[in-house]
Amino acid sequence: MAANLFFHRTQAWTVLAAAACCALLFSAVLADQSATKAAIIAAPGPAPALAPVLAPAPPPKPLTLHDKVVAALRAASHYGALSGLLDSLAESSIIKEGITLFAPDDGAFSGLNMNSSNLLMTTLNYHVATSVYSYNQLSNLPVNSTIQTASPNVMIFITSTGKSGLRLDDSAISDPDIYSDGQVSVQGISTVMNTAKYNKGVLPPAAAPAPLDALDIIPSPAPGIITQPAPKTASPTKSDAAYVMTNVASTMLIVSAVSFMVANLL
Repeated sequence: MAANLFFHRTQAWTVLAAAACCALLFSAVLADQSATKAAIIAAPGPAPALAPVLAPAPPPKPLTLHDKVVAALRAASHYGALSGLLDSLAESSIIKEGITLFAPDDGAFSGLNMNSSNLLMTTLNYHVATSVYSYNQLSNLPVNSTIQTASPNVMIFITSTGKSGLRLDDSAISDPDIYSDGQVSVQGISTVMNTAKYNKGVLPPAAAPAPLDALDIIPSPAPGIITQPAPKTASPTKSDAAYVMTNVASTMLIVSAVSFMVANLL
């Protein structure tokens, strides 16, 4: 009886000890989880991403007199040949401060020989005055007044004014003051100036070569291509026919022999 009581007490104490250990372990786990949660809550969140700092855009390049004049000619829409020619030259070669450009339009340029750069430059210099003139200032000049050009000893003459219209070397100003800012002036004209008529020793600009008549152009074969007549097909001869007949006869004999052998076997 005493032994049973001791055994039951031992079991009870064992159960209590196990429960106490479980309680301690559970408390430790809860404490650890609480500390982890507290650390997570207390930890600062990720810092917001900073927007990239963009470098300021460089200031636009200031336009030169050349740029302004070419832009004005292009805006006028029928000075494409001249604006393209000016763009192909150095900026300071034609457009400079203190000049007036008498600008031939596309129709005037169509009659010039565009294949000669020297001719184009010479003609262009004949159309550049070494002083700035607005359209009103030109209109107030008397007939036979002269204007110095960029070519030495070559002058532009005022050939008519008033009711007859303003003309310089017989060329009328069709688009006055295309560009004028006090530093440079551009006056549009519809024909190339007749400079040679009013200046001794000046040759008139060469005209563009006349287009060739389409009937005068004889097409030539493409280079590297040699045309030859097609070879003739040989017609069959008597020997070819005899050869064919011999082959046919041989074939018929072989077929007859095979048929005879098959019949005997059966």
